[in-house]
Parts: sequence; C-alpha cells; structure tokens
Amino acid sequence: MTWYMVVLVFLVLLGAVTLAYQVFRMTSIDAKSRGLKHPHFWGMFALSGEGSGGLLLYLLGRRKYPSNMSMGDRESMDSCKKKAGVSLTLLALSAICLMAVCILKF
Repeated sequence: MTWYMVVLVFLVLLGAVTLAYQVFRMTSIDAKSRGLKHPHFWGMFALSGEGSGGLLLYLLGRRKYPSNMSMGDRESMDSCKKKAGVSLTLLALSAICLMAVCILKF
C-alpha cells in the first residue's frame, strides 16, 4: 500500500469515528432534555444495531416524551450538528477518493 492510500484510510476512519461520536452526543443531549433515564445508554443504543436500527428505535420511542431543551443544550446540539456535517463531509470525500485511487491503481 502506498502512503496516500494509508492517509485516505486514516481519514475515512477518522470521519467515521467523529461522526459516531457526534451522533452519540446529540442523542445523549436529546434524551437528557426529554427526561429519559440513562441518557448515555440511549446514546450508545443509537449507535448499535444493524445499520441505523438503534437510532431508528430511539427516534420512534422518544415520541412519548416532550422535549424541554434549555438554551445551553440547544447551542450544544447546534454545535454537534455542525461538527457532524463536517465529519460526514470528511468521511464521504475521503471514501470517494479512496475508491477512485483503488480503481485507478488496480
């Protein structure tokens, strides 16, 4: 493997890990604002499952609880959304570049 493929693999992994962390943070903040017990558990539960099954189950289950999000939590949520967008962009661009390099190399 050449050095640029190693860098692209690292960027893909970095984008995936940071995106997963931002989803965890957003879910935890939302669960805390809705008064659910164990918000960190719900954050981890949203990351689990086949594909996005855990997140889908969390989104369906939270409908019973109204949101009482404070301004500080809203600012944290907006910050997490922006960071998740950057992470998703990094993940997508590095994955596309890695696929292009693999196709052109082999």
